[in-house]
Amino acid sequence: MPLIAELGEDEAYPEPGAGYDFHERTVSRHLVHRTTVSEVFLTGWQATGPYDFLLGAQWPRAHGFYRLPGDAQHDPVLMAETIRQAGLLISHVGFGVPQGHQFAMDDLSYTVDLAGLTVGARPASLMLRVSCQDVRMRHRRLASLRIDVQAERDGSPLGHGSGQVSVIPPQAYRRLRGRDGLYPVPLRPGTATTPALVGRENPSDVVLTPARQPGTWLLRADARHPVLFDHPVDHVPGMLVLEAARQAAQRLRHPEPVVPVEAISSFERYIELDRPCLVRAWLEPGPDPRRVPVRVTLEQDGRTAAECRLVTEPLAPAAAMLEAPALPGAPGFRDGHGQDLQIAS
Repeated sequence: MPLIAELGEDEAYPEPGAGYDFHERTVSRHLVHRTTVSEVFLTGWQATGPYDFLLGAQWPRAHGFYRLPGDAQHDPVLMAETIRQAGLLISHVGFGVPQGHQFAMDDLSYTVDLAGLTVGARPASLMLRVSCQDVRMRHRRLASLRIDVQAERDGSPLGHGSGQVSVIPPQAYRRLRGRDGLYPVPLRPGTATTPALVGRENPSDVVLTPARQPGTWLLRADARHPVLFDHPVDHVPGMLVLEAARQAAQRLRHPEPVVPVEAISSFERYIELDRPCLVRAWLEPGPDPRRVPVRVTLEQDGRTAAECRLVTEPLAPAAAMLEAPALPGAPGFRDGHGQDLQIAS
């Protein structure tokens, strides 16, 4: 049942009771479009207004995929996945979107405080204050909304982010994709870039294949990956795009290990699994030499399909330095060519 009905003058949304534990268990995996329970990061929710929600989230001390070298700090890309899940959960429980509808995240951004990412003796328990803006309904059904997320950890600000969510009914999605429910046969994954060069240990977690031009790779989309392809999809998932951007940024900044503390990502069109996709990355000038912006574009069929701008900071502690040869002939600072795009989930 949707929770968007206006309350009467004498009514109010209740504050969370003292006995309610936002971190006791995960929410249903179906509400965040995950098939694996361990990939569900949201742990509770409550409406605090017609367009406002309080959510609980928990990050494991060491995730199997979203992790940084040295395991001393949480991977900030977890914030992006948490925001993605928040948009799906609120659409379902807050606005009554039925299961079976498709979602597209037209854009997604986050900023985190590096000091707040320290891995402690327990999982990181977060509270998310989420407000919904630009809520648009069509035939009394949710069509799109923007969520604004403020994240706290142990009562201290951790970061914030936002995302634009579009809802697509099943029939409309079939017309849009034109596949009649059939999934494309993905291209065979190419040779993985040397894992240490992109901040990874396992070749199966590498999403870039070397190309001839400096700062250019082919997207390596392995549909067998248990996290990036948690369930069957007919296009490249948005989190794979973010991972490609992160690995490209790390490749440019090698041998210094870096953390993407800020990200602004957007998609203009679906990236197909059965056609090659080119990943391009270049460094941009910035006022702080420790906070280096990196622009990444993903191009398919000669057109830009997605774009990410990351701000990277050095990973602490220094003991987590990657042991791999330096990148020869790394590209220097070049002007970007950013444009307004959109991001898909």
